[in-house]
Amino acid sequence: MNGDVDTNLWGQLKLAGYETGSMGADAEPPVASGTLPDDVVEHIDDLDEAQLRAVIDYAQDRIRFVHPDVTEQIEAREGEEIVRIEERNGYTEVVKRQPCAEGCDNCPHGPYLYHVREERRPDGSTSLHWTYLGRIQE
Repeated sequence: MNGDVDTNLWGQLKLAGYETGSMGADAEPPVASGTLPDDVVEHIDDLDEAQLRAVIDYAQDRIRFVHPDVTEQIEAREGEEIVRIEERNGYTEVVKRQPCAEGCDNCPHGPYLYHVREERRPDGSTSLHWTYLGRIQE
């Protein structure tokens, strides 16, 4: 197998609860976190590469099915204008204009580009994590 493919595949499996090390002849196999049941891990360990990719595709589809898109959770705050929202693989792209200080005659400013992801907190709840990428030209 190609090293880039292996790294990408195990990187995707890490999202499902796997820890990875370096890949190669002397590498240790990945170790599942405690969140996956043992019988699931045993079954996954018996799969070939094509079947593992199918598991990844299914798991991603399943996540989208059981959890609403981030798009549905994004609302403009007072004075903001959402210009565009687009779901991407792994994040939601948001372009918005926003106000600065009171009394500014040029508000709202922007447009500004953000990548937004939903992140799980230790208590099990979720929140949106906004990463500012910069001003864009529209």
